[in-house]
Amino acid sequence: MIETILFWVLAAAAVASALGVVALRNPVGSVMALLAAMLATAGLYALMGAVVPALFQVIVYIGAVLVLFLFVVMLLDLRAPAAPARPAARAAVAGAAGVGLTAAAAWGAWKSFSHASPAGGLRPAPGVAEIALDLFGRHLLVFELTSVLLLAAAVGAIFISRTKKRRPS
Repeated sequence: MIETILFWVLAAAAVASALGVVALRNPVGSVMALLAAMLATAGLYALMGAVVPALFQVIVYIGAVLVLFLFVVMLLDLRAPAAPARPAARAAVAGAAGVGLTAAAAWGAWKSFSHASPAGGLRPAPGVAEIALDLFGRHLLVFELTSVLLLAAAVGAIFISRTKKRRPS
C-alpha cells in the first residue's frame, strides 16, 4: 500500500516538475524544476528496486550534468530580449514532434512486449560489477570523450560570458 502511494506521489512530482521545466520563463527556475524531475525519477528507480540506475541518476545527472547546466545558465547574460517567434508555427512544430515521439515510444514498447517470451526469457538485470566492467572496459573511450565534451562546453560558456562583459557597449 505504501509503495503505491509513494509511486503516485513521485510520479506526480516528476510530471509536475517536468511541466515546470517547459513552462517557467526563468532559466534558473527551469533548471531547478529539472532537478526536482530528476530527483523524482531517481526515487521511482529506487522504488522499483533498480538501485544502480537510481545512483547513476543522482551522481551523474544531478551531480554533474545538472550542475553544469546551472553554471552555464548563470554565466550567460539572459536578460537580453530574444527575437519574437511565431507562436502558432512553434506550437505546430512542437505538437508534431510530440506526436512523433509518442508514436515512436508506443511502437517501441509494442515491439518489445510482443517479442518477449512468456517463459521469462529476459536475462536478469546486471549488477554493479557487470556495469562497471562494461562502462570502463568496452565504453571507456566514449565515457572519457563525454567528459571532455562537457568540460569544453563549460570552458566555452565561461569564455563567451567573459568576452561579452569586456566589450564596451
